[in-house]
Amino acid sequence: MKPFPFLIAALALTLNAQDAKPGADLKPTLEVGKAAAAAAEAPKADQKFFAQVWTATSPQEFVNFQQRIRILSQQVEEFKRSQLFLENALTTPEREARSHEIAAKQAKLQADNEAMGKLYGGFSILRPYQLVPTKILFLTPLSNDEFTKVSAAKDFKPESVLSVEDKKFLVRDTIAGAVEVETFSVLLKQIAETKTQLQQLVDLQPKLKTDEDKKKAEEAVKATQERVNKLSEEFKKSRGFDYPSENGTIPAEAKLFVQITEAEKAQLEKANPPKTEEKAK
Repeated sequence: MKPFPFLIAALALTLNAQDAKPGADLKPTLEVGKAAAAAAEAPKADQKFFAQVWTATSPQEFVNFQQRIRILSQQVEEFKRSQLFLENALTTPEREARSHEIAAKQAKLQADNEAMGKLYGGFSILRPYQLVPTKILFLTPLSNDEFTKVSAAKDFKPESVLSVEDKKFLVRDTIAGAVEVETFSVLLKQIAETKTQLQQLVDLQPKLKTDEDKKKAEEAVKATQERVNKLSEEFKKSRGFDYPSENGTIPAEAKLFVQITEAEKAQLEKANPPKTEEKAK
């Protein structure tokens, strides 16, 4: 194995950790309730070891990484499909044609994967990886009219507006720290899920026929609305403003980890021994 140029830390993660597997679909750049992968204690046999190889330090770097991963993942899927076509080829000319196609795709995939490794500290699509947000921006969408109004204000700061593709968003808050990001993401997910449940119950009510079912639905709507109100108050108390109906998050900082073997972990620790404080003379 070639040494990773920017290996900083090795983490022992369990099978319960959320691994992003080669070829897996990536989550949207903007989404509600994006949680960082968490590690839990487990027997040694179940442990997985990850090494940090790169850090995204801006939303654009995060977006660029996701776009490149999406392209590389598509190449992996195309390569797998080509292999399947080769296995099902019936004639010699067809098998030869499929073989040439596979060789070309394999060469391109290898070259692009190596290019990704150079950009991202030794990353490889062939290894499980995790991209863990450590700072996120909480955003609300801006229409063209809203952007014109916001940008015309005397105290307008350009960094308060984020452009993603052809859309603009107002940065309402910044959440920093892995624990803080996880806690905030869980709260967003709870609010979104509870609001969805409430809407489903409201939509169900007109379809009910019996008084008993209608009464149960009313009670469920009331209880769910109270839950929404409680979560919304928790959000307002922690952030200082009301929960906006339209919102999203995007990482402003995220750490990239790739899976390594136990032997590679040992090599890493040997090459980068922990610093010990000198004893006072």
